[in-house]
Amino acid sequence: MAKLVQIKDNSAGIVFPIQKAKTTIGRDESNDICLNDNLVSKHHAVIEISVNNKKDGVYEYILQDLESTNNTYVNDQLINLHRLSEGDRIRIGTNNFTFDDSEDQNPDETARLHKSWIPGVYYTKPK
Repeated sequence: MAKLVQIKDNSAGIVFPIQKAKTTIGRDESNDICLNDNLVSKHHAVIEISVNNKKDGVYEYILQDLESTNNTYVNDQLINLHRLSEGDRIRIGTNNFTFDDSEDQNPDETARLHKSWIPGVYYTKPK
């Protein structure tokens, strides 16, 4: 199961599972992921799940900016539409997330994130 992991203060924060065909993100409480942040539009972005026609049983996750005021960024690049990959860093307003699509991780295990010298970039150290 894919998920967004919010990054706060050099550690993993809230985990948001991506389970619906369309997961909406924004400031309005009607969104699946509601962010209390004035830099986030009421309906900021959406993640859509689709089946990869070339790889049987493999899902793709597409992040789309919904013409938000302050844009959506993946790996510090402005995006309108982006196919998410494991480890992508997403920025919406002042909120930072990591996209996690790994199936083999223990959901009860939390990785320790380390801040790099590049603003807004975090990493984990292998065990």
